[in-house]
Amino acid sequence: MLVWILTIIALASLGYWVLAWWQLERFRPILPETPAPKECRDCPPAALLKPCHGVEEGLLANLQSFLAQNYPSYEVLCGVQDPADPALPLLQSLVATAGNRLRVILHQTPLGLNPKVANLQGILAASQYDFLVLSDADIRVGPGYLATLWGELQQEGVGVVTCLYRARVEGGGWSAVLGAQIQEQFLPSVLLAARWGPQIYCAGATIALERTLLEKIGGFPAIADALADDFALGAAARELGYRVALSAVVVETVVREENFRAFYSHALRWARTTRAVQPWGHAFSFLAWPLPWLCLASLAWGEPLGVLLVLILRLVYHERIVRKLRSPIPLWAAFLGDCMGLILWGHARITGKVHWRGRNFVVHAGGQMDNGVKP
Repeated sequence: MLVWILTIIALASLGYWVLAWWQLERFRPILPETPAPKECRDCPPAALLKPCHGVEEGLLANLQSFLAQNYPSYEVLCGVQDPADPALPLLQSLVATAGNRLRVILHQTPLGLNPKVANLQGILAASQYDFLVLSDADIRVGPGYLATLWGELQQEGVGVVTCLYRARVEGGGWSAVLGAQIQEQFLPSVLLAARWGPQIYCAGATIALERTLLEKIGGFPAIADALADDFALGAAARELGYRVALSAVVVETVVREENFRAFYSHALRWARTTRAVQPWGHAFSFLAWPLPWLCLASLAWGEPLGVLLVLILRLVYHERIVRKLRSPIPLWAAFLGDCMGLILWGHARITGKVHWRGRNFVVHAGGQMDNGVKP
């Protein structure tokens, strides 16, 4: 009986794998190194809102990429909530070379439980521009980023534009494992879901929208207690009848996990958040890791050649993604990432807590969170 159960799961997982592979082949990403299009002369002024907390790996280079846009008029606003934040001196030193393109907003805006949303609220108050682009501090982009986003935002019915991201590994082995999970599990799954189901993905890597829509949603206070604030913002836009468009632009996230504990905590928070906001999708996402299922099924049938075939197919899939995204990840990290992904899926099914920015939170259905302290 167990053999047949493993076989059915393995075949279903293989079917998912084939569909994801096919969708990846159709994907034509605009990568950070892609030459910028001609300057968009009719584009409105843009405000890039960057909530900062600590010195992210590669923070200086990340910000410099946003300051090198082929775009007529824009400003980068970096929000810092703590006067003792070590990011503050670095940001202030960058202002001297960036001129009026960069502003540092030091504030202590009180708003809800999500500190990033509170930071965004304080940044927003400092800008008067109506074309808004939100992105996390660990993101790096190419020179055509802003112009492409504005063009995509003008499509009929689109209210929000969001981006996929590839990994830039800046650390040891566990950084590579997380990078492999981003590129070889997460990214293809989003492409597949966007092709065959409603496009509900909306990520903090990039959220582009106009101020009028943000105001219709209720502003940042409407998502102040959401752990997945990015998903909540996209969901609120869809409730108003707008589409959330998946951009052709692929940005880059810098990945640096100091050790296994940091990797596991980070990955578990992502998995637990996914479970909260997409319960059915998460319930069946165990099919997204065909390697361990196919290996188990092959061994259960006593067919070691089947294991060899699966490993070869996984190698080809890995190399194709690396070539498509131009982002090398070690093969061993891809294999380990598959196995760890299944373990993390199981853990996320039984835990309701996450650890974020040194604090523990309880996550409820829909992604709302609290600090677990009863009033």
